[in-house]
Amino acid sequence: MRPTVTATLVCAALCLACQPGTAHAQTAGPALRPWRPVVGVAGTWLGAQDLGRVEATGRRASVGATTPAPFVLFTTESTLGAAVGGEVTLTLPVSARWAVSLTGATARPTLTTAISADAEGAPNAEASEQVADYAVTAALLYHLPRLGGARARPYVTAGAGYLRQLHEDNALVETGRSWHGGAGVRWWLRGGDRSTRPLGLTGEVRWVWRTRGISFTDGARSAPAAAVGVFLGF
Repeated sequence: MRPTVTATLVCAALCLACQPGTAHAQTAGPALRPWRPVVGVAGTWLGAQDLGRVEATGRRASVGATTPAPFVLFTTESTLGAAVGGEVTLTLPVSARWAVSLTGATARPTLTTAISADAEGAPNAEASEQVADYAVTAALLYHLPRLGGARARPYVTAGAGYLRQLHEDNALVETGRSWHGGAGVRWWLRGGDRSTRPLGLTGEVRWVWRTRGISFTDGARSAPAAAVGVFLGF
């Protein structure tokens, strides 16, 4: 009995897969037109990033050949605060599901450094400055079949790019690398049938990893991110 049921299910699946493209289009939902560029503008949010903890050390004066053990002068902990910003994205669909994109983003987070554990007993203190944060990233997108509404279609994305950060008053420039992975939804307000210029809304959540740039320890640092915007196809 079980082999017969299994064979029946396999045959049914094969029959559905071989149906004409119309049935597939009904479940796939709206799509971007291949090789027609799409421009998107979005407001963004990038979460706080822990830049590391550093201990400043020194050595006491001594007489003789023995090198004295180091001791901690003070400790610093730095954080790049959460910030809102904006981004512009150029997307080029290569099929109904696959697309590549290039994004330029900017934000102005606050860099805060807390100084504590002073060896001479000085009170704890904080120093802060505003940072100009710029990133250019390239990404690959894959659109999934529609979730429920006829105008909505989810997608997943992953990419990498170049990071440039300027300290306050452009006194110092730091460069690094950025990677991200995430998922989002496109909601068509117009078009989606490959005959009309598409217009709609996007919402996306990401996880971002960064190396180098403004950082006081080695290794990657990470933070959540989100974007909400509009898109227009040509």
